[in-house]
Amino acid sequence: MRSPFGRARRAVNDRLTAPHAIERVASLGPLPPAPTGIATYHRAVLDGLARIGFTDRLPVDAVWPVRDTDFATVPSYRLAIDHLGNNADFHLPIYRMVWEAPGLIVLHDLSLDDFVRGLMTSGDKLGFVAMREALEAREQMSLPEALANKPLRIPWIAAVARRARGIVVHAEFCRRYLLDLGCRTPVFVVPHPPVESAQALAAAEPAGRRLRESTGAATLVVAPGDINEAKQLDALLAAVKTLPDDVHVAIVGRTVETYDFAPIARAAALGERLHLQTDVTDEAFLAWLAAADIVVDLRHPHRGEVSGSLARAMQVGRPTIVSATGTYLDSSDGTVLTVSPGEPDPAELAARIAELVADAERRQRMGATARAHMADLAAREATAHGYADAIEATLRVVDDPVGPNMRRWADALADLGVAEPDLVDGFGLDFARALESFTHPS
Repeated sequence: MRSPFGRARRAVNDRLTAPHAIERVASLGPLPPAPTGIATYHRAVLDGLARIGFTDRLPVDAVWPVRDTDFATVPSYRLAIDHLGNNADFHLPIYRMVWEAPGLIVLHDLSLDDFVRGLMTSGDKLGFVAMREALEAREQMSLPEALANKPLRIPWIAAVARRARGIVVHAEFCRRYLLDLGCRTPVFVVPHPPVESAQALAAAEPAGRRLRESTGAATLVVAPGDINEAKQLDALLAAVKTLPDDVHVAIVGRTVETYDFAPIARAAALGERLHLQTDVTDEAFLAWLAAADIVVDLRHPHRGEVSGSLARAMQVGRPTIVSATGTYLDSSDGTVLTVSPGEPDPAELAARIAELVADAERRQRMGATARAHMADLAAREATAHGYADAIEATLRVVDDPVGPNMRRWADALADLGVAEPDLVDGFGLDFARALESFTHPS
């Protein structure tokens, strides 16, 4: 009787050595109506690739939700694109897929701290692999913005970055962070797409005017996005309270179970000057941005994410105040006004708001510059072409006949805890040198 273990080994070997059976790309990530900004982003990327004709040459299949059966099929695709965020509800199976079908990962969040801790709590071995590599990489971290933001001090993404064949990020800060932790996987900086259509933007303007009139404000400040601790809403409310009574503030976004905004709102005692709009539709969210005179989009601690709310505010042409940290520092010139990084000083924030309140021409100039920047990205299909370049470059890596064996060798050494000093001493190099002879014959 034949051993079932022998059959299993042959099946694994066949999968590792056989050519890809599906000459397509699999794109794994949330899609609308999933309640996450990554869903809208993912849809915009897929639509952009179709508009530039890329999917005519190489079809892209959206995979969502990711089911158990996908672990049998996705490794047969020519390439997998994995969208990773810090929410295990959306991204846990995608994170696992990186180990099954290494491909091009899209880092929507540089800090996967909650994610990795959750894996460890559940006893998942991938959590312990990620922790070990993160602690090793931490020893060489020196980027000031990373050290100043607790979620970025430990590079939780080190393991998944090593496992990937290519990495897409949305700002130069993210590339600097990856290089600082010693990442050698190719990194592609692709701008956040302008996710709102011309039709949606046109509809938002009259809806925004109606909303603004309903508030009775002379100046309306809008803080958009998930309502969480990092948005520093308590500082914003404290700042607005020091400004004239005709300056109102609207908090617009999704609620987060772990953050209770109600006591902060009560303590601010702004009365009818505070407008709280939670879990609104996408159309209403965009209308509130269009209603704004000024948008405030703060982050502390910063997690290396690029703000989808900021991208939308720029599309509707609104001047935005941001924290001078991380990816915000990569914003196009003239599109944002900054406050000091870290926990915001309400007095400084109030002064920045007052500057814009007093200078309508400056507000219009900043808004026009922001709108023009996003319109230019849309006209050039910059995001779609960036993805096309990243996919094609990663395919060249994946299709390299020697590469898979070299990567398995490198992964095995990393799993054993072998570091660069050991390689300098020659540990494990005989196999790599033998592989090199296939590509560099004497």
